[in-house]
Amino acid sequence: MPVSSSVVPYNLGLTAETTIYVNEVKCRVLENDFNYSQNPTVFKYVTVITGSAFNPYVTTVGLYNEFNDLLVVGKLATPYPIPENTDITFIVRWDS
Repeated sequence: MPVSSSVVPYNLGLTAETTIYVNEVKCRVLENDFNYSQNPTVFKYVTVITGSAFNPYVTTVGLYNEFNDLLVVGKLATPYPIPENTDITFIVRWDS
């Protein structure tokens, strides 16, 4: 059976206007912040197995409001080590 096709002429017009705001927050981590774990097994097994100190990594940055509600979550592409003697700053950007 032959396949037939037909072309229907049409005009399509779309108009949209949306304002997108880019928000930016700088999160400063001081040299002695976030370098301790509440998990007691971290220290029990780390020193036995490797003989090294606890070395935390940042994988996620969360922003909270004054009521302790989580507002924004930023995920890093790769884990970033927290340096021992240096402050670091993460810049979190999101559209709204």
